[in-house]
Order: sequence, then structure tokens, then C-alpha cells
Amino acid sequence: MKILLSNMGAISTEYMGAAVRSLGINAEALPVATNKTIQVARAHASGKECVPSHLVLGSALQFFASDKYRKDELYMLFVPITTGPCRTGQYFVFYENLFKDLRLENVVVFILSADNSYTELGPNFAKEMWKGVVIADYLKDIQTSLKATAEKPEEAVKTFEKSWRQVMHAVEHNPRQIWKELKKVAEDVKKIPLKRKVVDCPKVLIVGEIYVRRDDFAVGELTNLMSERGIVVKVSGIAEWIHYLDFVREYALKKLIKLEKPGKRLFSKPYRDLKKLEIEEWWKHSVEKKVISILKPTGLVPETPHDMREIMKTCQENFVNLELNSEIAVSSGVAATAMQHGYSGIVNISPFACLIGRVIEGLFTPWARERNYPILSVEVDGNLLPPNIVNKLNIFMVNVLRFKGGNDLSSLIDKAGGGNASASAAFQAGIVKEICGNAPNSSACEGCSGCA
Repeated sequence: MKILLSNMGAISTEYMGAAVRSLGINAEALPVATNKTIQVARAHASGKECVPSHLVLGSALQFFASDKYRKDELYMLFVPITTGPCRTGQYFVFYENLFKDLRLENVVVFILSADNSYTELGPNFAKEMWKGVVIADYLKDIQTSLKATAEKPEEAVKTFEKSWRQVMHAVEHNPRQIWKELKKVAEDVKKIPLKRKVVDCPKVLIVGEIYVRRDDFAVGELTNLMSERGIVVKVSGIAEWIHYLDFVREYALKKLIKLEKPGKRLFSKPYRDLKKLEIEEWWKHSVEKKVISILKPTGLVPETPHDMREIMKTCQENFVNLELNSEIAVSSGVAATAMQHGYSGIVNISPFACLIGRVIEGLFTPWARERNYPILSVEVDGNLLPPNIVNKLNIFMVNVLRFKGGNDLSSLIDKAGGGNASASAAFQAGIVKEICGNAPNSSACEGCSGCA
């Protein structure tokens, strides 16, 4: 039997594959998706599905069409699901029916649910999963920070990749050496030459639908474009989502406790479950603090709000009631909290026509504009960002740099004779209008420095 792990970021998926193999279970982390992955999936889909479903399906079908696939072996395709207002809760049914139609009788879809914080496989697996989630989140932070701050970003990312893969080797073959290898990663990263420090750069937080924001293929173009301009991008982590799920479980248990008679509350099952959850949360935070203590000295881990109670308090005061259990609540709350803790902009990313992404936009955008906070909502469909979205992104980056206090915007304008001239002219006109409110050289122009 072999477990196939859908890719949700190279670092996190590689870690989970190594962790599962360390338990004696054969597992393979599927590679980061490509344009071909999307094409393979769309050949078997209606086109109404969201990008995450295509990425998971396309990666699986590519594996089944490769030389690695064997008809005499059983495969379990791991698919995490959520309940609530999201289509992904039903896609595993689509996969099962499609695999039957394709006569892949040795393929089983294996799901874990957000309702239990993905802990159905028992405490031992849950512990390893949590370590992997936290380590992968902070390693991802370092990777995106290097793209914006290293003297030679491409070489820095390659050097960093060699370093973090040693951690994966330790996870699979010698788990006791994980922390030692993680310290080596920190030491290696400190040697990478930097042209600027993270603390001196404007920071942008990417929130929204959890799959596309963590998938390297879906979010990669967005992070690369901002990193090229010296903007440090923080992608909201999977650990944040798990903390939120724990908060939801805690909230539900406290409601059940209130339904018990006062004299019986301390002896009720919800109360015992709440105490177990509190111990679990304490352990999770202790692991996170250990990882931070090792990697923070690199100077490449951007400060981010972590207190889920504070985040959800902000959410309830400004956006939605805590009864709404979804990325809508946590993304809105963490975005607002981040802007109040030194961030310079928010990007809300989601699949095309995603209900979650559009509700976040409807809630957060008016709130942000009232406070003159830079905000951009992007819907991805697996293709390159279209020119109109790139132009909006460029204007957003101008606002981010201005919010931070930077005055040099010359790097945002294409060099003369390079690229698409009409697109460059349109972009420059957009910058001028953003700076002074008027079209360049228009009759309403009052002679400010915008056109210059």
C-alpha cells in the first residue's frame, strides 16, 4: 500500500511524506503542480470546479499515468476536507466516482476532516503532523523572505533548499535529530549575503482560501512579483488554520458546558474534553515556541500575530460572529490584526468564483479602505495572472511602499524599450492617477510631481 500526499507547498508536503515513512508506512509526496497538471485535470472535469480540486486531481492522474503506478499495489490518495461554505468538502466524492469510471480499482480516497483538527489517525500521528506543519510554515517564511532580501535571490533559494532537505532526511531516518538539523538550517541561512533586512522592508500578508495560498504553484507568481520589488511576503500558515480549528472546538465545548446544570458542569464530558483540548493547545504552542527560538535569530522570520483569541476578538468586533466557522472569519481577523501590528498591506487570494474569497473581500475591503490600508483581492484559475490583475498588483505595491514610507518607486516602472510598451504606459498612468488623483497631463492637472 502507498499513501499519495497531495501537494500543499513543497516543504510541508515533503515533511509529511518523510514523517509518514518514518512510521513504517509507504508514502509519496506528489510534486508541485505545473500548467500540465491543470490541463490533465480539466480533461476530466466540467470546468466549474475550483483550482484546488484541479490541482489535487491533476497531480493524482499524472502519477497514475507514470511509470511509478502499479496495478498490483493499493493506493490511498490523501485529501483534507472542510465543512461549511466550501466546495472542497464534496470533491472527494467526485474523485471517487471518476476513479471508478477510469477503472482505477486499486485507488481509494482517504480523507481527514477539519472538524477534528485532522486528528483522526490518533495522537502519535497528530503530534508528528503538528511538528511538520509548524516547521514547514516557518521554513516557508524564510524562503519568501530570502526572495526579497538576498543579494542573489535565486542562488539563496537553491542554497536554502539543500539545507531544509537535510531536515526531511532526519525526519524519515532519525527523528531525534530534527532539532539539530533545524539549527544547522538556521546557521546556513545566516551565511547567505543579504542586501536588506526584513525589519527594514514593507510586509504584506497573504490570506484567503487555505489551499491556493499554501500551494507553491497557485501563489508563486504573486509572491515572486512582490519579492522582486523588495516587499517581504508572509503567507498565512497551516498552523494558523489548525489554531483556528482548535479555537472553534473550544468555543463549541464551552457552549455545551453552559447547557449543563451548574452543579454538574465540572463532571460533564464536555468539561473533560475541554481540559484535554487545553493540554493539547499548550503542547502545540510549546512546539511552536521551540521552532521560533531556533529560526528567529536568522532575522528572516517576519513578526506575525499569533494570539488566536485576539485575532477572533478583532474578527467579532469588526466582521462576523464567531458562529461562522470558515476561513472567512480567521482570514478577516488575522488580516485586520496584522495591519494593526506593522504590516503594510493585505492580499486576499482565492480560487476563481470562490465564495470564501468573495465574502472576505466584501467584509474586509470596505473596512481597510476606511483606514487607507492597501488591500488587493486576487482570484486564480491556474493560469498566469492576466494583465489587468498585474496592473492592479503594481498599483497595490505602490500603495504598500508609500504606506511603509518609501519614496523611491522607480523600480516599479519598466525600463525604456523593455516589455510591453502599451502595458508599461498604462501602468505608469495608473501610478500617476494613484499619486495625485488625475490622469497624467490632463486638464485637471495642477502641476504636481506625479507626471514627472
